[in-house]
Amino acid sequence: MRFLRHSLTGLFLLALTLALVLWAGAMVRDAVEARMARDPGTPPARERIFAVPVQLATPETIVPTLSAYGQVQARRSLELRAAVSGQVIEIAPEMVEGGEVAAGQVLLRIDPANAEDALARAQADLADAEAETRDAARGLTLARADQAAAEEQAALRTRAF
Repeated sequence: MRFLRHSLTGLFLLALTLALVLWAGAMVRDAVEARMARDPGTPPARERIFAVPVQLATPETIVPTLSAYGQVQARRSLELRAAVSGQVIEIAPEMVEGGEVAAGQVLLRIDPANAEDALARAQADLADAEAETRDAARGLTLARADQAAAEEQAALRTRAF
């Protein structure tokens, strides 16, 4: 029986504690609601005010200026090459990148010594070829004469027998 009495006492104390906790929670809730009802809440937000210096505007004409740094390149480029090879002995002053030249203007001079030497060699080769042609023509004339003489000899021998 003692066990039953201790159990009931424990249950009674537990129920009493829970009732007190619920009653205290209800009181706190009522106090908070009353306080909230009394206060209007947070004050309304005020607009921020800035102080700035003011100057009277006067109409005037302003010319914009643009400063830029960089490199300008043409969309097209031109590459010049000489028809012959050789040592360059003179270059026109306008012959620079981006320089302007006129039509028919001499841009550079190539040393004519190599071309003159090649011309002299070609002329000598031509003279040799012409001499060989003359020699061949004379040789052909002699060969025809020899052939004619041989044919004559053959005809004479044929008649002699």
